[in-house]
Amino acid sequence: MQIIALVPVLNEAWVLRETLACLSAFCDVVIVNDQRSDDGSREICGAFPKVVLYESPESQICTRARWTLLDAARDYDGCNLLWCTDADELVAPALVRAAVERGRDRLVPGTVIDCRYIHLWGGFDRYRVDGWKYGPHMKAIAVVDDRRIDYDRSRLQSIHEPRVPVEGAQRSIAFDDLPVLHLQWLLERRTQMRQAWYRCHEFINGGRAAAINESYALTLPDPNAKTAPVPGAWVEGVTFPSLAIDREPSWAERDLLAWFEQRTVGFFEPLEIWHLPQLRDEFVRRTGRRPRPDRSYRPRWPARARGFARRIVAGARRRLAF
Repeated sequence: MQIIALVPVLNEAWVLRETLACLSAFCDVVIVNDQRSDDGSREICGAFPKVVLYESPESQICTRARWTLLDAARDYDGCNLLWCTDADELVAPALVRAAVERGRDRLVPGTVIDCRYIHLWGGFDRYRVDGWKYGPHMKAIAVVDDRRIDYDRSRLQSIHEPRVPVEGAQRSIAFDDLPVLHLQWLLERRTQMRQAWYRCHEFINGGRAAAINESYALTLPDPNAKTAPVPGAWVEGVTFPSLAIDREPSWAERDLLAWFEQRTVGFFEPLEIWHLPQLRDEFVRRTGRRPRPDRSYRPRWPARARGFARRIVAGARRRLAF
């Protein structure tokens, strides 16, 4: 059984060297599907002997890029362990090798592997500990390919599909002691632009503004997020990239400005994307006023006040009980 990493890439030069070095330390093959990057990502791939590069003829959403990666992995014989990762995720190679060795008897074909997913927050030495979405949680990261499992390939435009091909999987096992470190939220500007891109993409494809805003509300900046220090074992053998790229415009920002040209900035007004100064300033410049996003998904102020009061009372009662 080989370990084969599957990595979709679109302009990830800021972190790609670190990612490929990490993957090369525990994988036999690293397959990259590049989505027409223009930042040197393809050239970086050429520096790593284990990397096999597939260049997409057109830029695809991540969901479809993963289909190509799965098909490419099946050019290799056997029921291999497929490590389905993103470029902005790092993991200590020694921890992966140890976890695979301990679980080898359970790694039969058709088995999905759940790992502990960790969001680094505020720096490489801190991770978020609160919230169901951004606190530590188990996430499907890998699968032992039985050469029959697949993605649901009928959902051509969906951007919320599982990263692991789980259709037809037989069972799942948990590697509780294997943390995967997600770096996305360390790039605040680029991450918020990408979340704005997701909102606009769904809106263009027929989504309702209020429903989209509610779905993405958790991604809005949270100044009260709670964090904890990253244990040393989690980063053994891991190198981290510079975050200077966050000062530069991203592909998502370029796409958004192009969509403003194609559909007018007013088309996107109902979306909750205007907390980004670059987008808000563009709206004001083009319309002469501030945007008014659709926040109808939020409870009215009296209901919010009552809910807040109930939480305070409940917290006081819990403290008095001890």
